[in-house]
Amino acid sequence: MRYDSVRISIKELENGFSVEVPDYEKMKKMKADAKKKSDAPTPTPYMGDCTKEYIAKDAKEVLKLVEGALKTMPEMEYDEAFAEASTAANK
Repeated sequence: MRYDSVRISIKELENGFSVEVPDYEKMKKMKADAKKKSDAPTPTPYMGDCTKEYIAKDAKEVLKLVEGALKTMPEMEYDEAFAEASTAANK
């Protein structure tokens, strides 16, 4: 079962917004590197370091960045974890 936590952060600036979204490619690379170095079956490096920061001038740009980040989430992995968890819960 997987438990990854990702965070999207929006901060108000003087003339716009700072938007921090997960960097899924960096996460994937960190996990692969950790797996090569570890004997543990499922190594879990700290994913909080895997973010990209953007500056947006208005709410429309903020929503575009957030929507893009949500669309690139690795849903298949979460679907598999949900199926595994729900099967175990129903036994």
